[in-house]
Amino acid sequence: MKTGKTMSDLEPYVDGECSLEERLQIEAQLKRDAELAKSAGQLEKLNGMLREHGEEVAAPASLRSSIAEKYGITESETKRANGPRLGMPGRRSFLIGAGGTLAAGVAGLGVISNFSAPATRPESAVETFFHDFETYLAKDKATDISETSMVRLAQWFGSRLPFQLPPVGSSGQGASLVGGRLCWLLERRLASLSYEGQDGSMVLYIMKADGITVPDGKKDQALGRNVSWHRSAGNTSLVWRSNELLYVMVSQFEVRRLMSEARALVG
Repeated sequence: MKTGKTMSDLEPYVDGECSLEERLQIEAQLKRDAELAKSAGQLEKLNGMLREHGEEVAAPASLRSSIAEKYGITESETKRANGPRLGMPGRRSFLIGAGGTLAAGVAGLGVISNFSAPATRPESAVETFFHDFETYLAKDKATDISETSMVRLAQWFGSRLPFQLPPVGSSGQGASLVGGRLCWLLERRLASLSYEGQDGSMVLYIMKADGITVPDGKKDQALGRNVSWHRSAGNTSLVWRSNELLYVMVSQFEVRRLMSEARALVG
């Protein structure tokens, strides 16, 4: 991949649709090319915005046709974009399928009329994951992929992550795996694993730890790591590091129960 490529050349990479070999080649190029790396980061942010808003409205046929004509989207892509979709909508599908208050179009990275990222404020990593967990619950616990096998889920994440998903259990003390999401939080792609128990929901976030500041916590012998715990609006979170990865577990469970789940899943 060379400097000067269009934004569309980065799409398979940020969407996790390229092979492992291609991903490694692109990441090597991004380390050498600051502008290209910046473009990749912008696309990652746009993916996160689409995840939040991309399926909330439907466009009239006239708007879909005009956008398709302007951006060279084929009739077959138009049909796919307006049919049933699994997981996160792509940018091209979003341009065809979104409308109403999200009308207009994209130029370069794209400025969508009346569409902007939510207002942000300085917040800790812990608050970020509490917020995402609340959003997950509010959106009926939607996942990008429904899966009860951790092996198959790890295969799905594959090249979608900038790291290899570590071994994690598919069931804990009373909560079992139900699916996963590819998230964009704290300026990085990460895995979000969803678990359900009879008494509540639980999400385990796994990401690269570089550049993230979290509380030191206290040593837990079973996990073999320093773990900090936090409470917010009736929810609980555990935070710990392992090698180069950061783990954040958020749940409706109380602290002792959540610690038992963590030990069962990753201890």
